[in-house]
Amino acid sequence: MRNALFITIFILVLGCLCFVGLPWWGLAPIAAIASFLFPLSGGKSFLTGTAAGSLLWLVAALLLHFGNGGMLSAKIGQLFMGLQSWQLITVTAFMGGLLAGFGALTGAYARQMLFPPKRRRTNKYRPARA
Repeated sequence: MRNALFITIFILVLGCLCFVGLPWWGLAPIAAIASFLFPLSGGKSFLTGTAAGSLLWLVAALLLHFGNGGMLSAKIGQLFMGLQSWQLITVTAFMGGLLAGFGALTGAYARQMLFPPKRRRTNKYRPARA
């Protein structure tokens, strides 16, 4: 639980700091690094990255939407088969969530590949003593 919070904060802070200078796909390496540094299972890393990426892109899209009175999102929505502004913002948040989620999943799998978890030693095939 604590590592999930660290991953979320890491993605949100670095994503905000790098939002201006990085391309749109810059969130994936940030999420991969976060998930590599703070170990979680693959599924939990994906869900945490998806939540953080969706939140980050939702806030960014809403700031841009309200910054220009919704004119830009309305015009872009018309280009995409007449989407409403709220639909376009929802799709944007969904795409950002997927991007960060798959980045976090990549980081978790890279950590498991480089530092495999230690297996417990079991006596599965040893006969029981009578």
